[in-house]
Amino acid sequence: MATGSMVLGLVVAPMGWVLLLAATVTPQWRECSRRPGFPQDVSFSDGLWESCVEVISVPGRVCQAIPQETAISWPMQMLRAITVISVLTGVLSYSLAHMGVRWWTDPPNPKLMGTAGLLLVLSGAMYLCATSYMAYKVLENMANPQTPAGDKFQLGTCVYLGWSGGVAEILAGICLAVSFQRQEESSPGNAAAPYEVDY
Repeated sequence: MATGSMVLGLVVAPMGWVLLLAATVTPQWRECSRRPGFPQDVSFSDGLWESCVEVISVPGRVCQAIPQETAISWPMQMLRAITVISVLTGVLSYSLAHMGVRWWTDPPNPKLMGTAGLLLVLSGAMYLCATSYMAYKVLENMANPQTPAGDKFQLGTCVYLGWSGGVAEILAGICLAVSFQRQEESSPGNAAAPYEVDY
């Protein structure tokens, strides 16, 4: 039967995964609301795959693929790889967790639960590294006095989504790992007889 920590981990894990998926596909890793030479109601945002322009007075936004030189640069390739691997690892770990919990049938499989917990922690940690790197580059660019005013972006919504999702995945992984430890401690071993009987 599932314990409280297992249930908490299985509830928090998909919530974190949805946040990571949204952060990966949404083009709002960095944003610029006011750019010299453009009207004040025009905002710009960049993601891992697209760059978008949005006019507040007009519904919708226009997006296009990020420039080729940016797409093939090693930092962007690294960010893309880490975020995609993190999302896929989250799916794999959640599947393993459901196979390990064995709802209302057999006792939970502690090895599967422990593996799922470690993979969730790894998934969250990878995404935290990716979002923290992006935040560092954006803040470094803002603090650089030689950066043109039109190129000074701010932290986008996806950075905060990635941080939140990464923390949620790590929390879920810890819950599953704790349940693994409890299952190991409570598993019956070779119990010694309280006394010897001679016939």
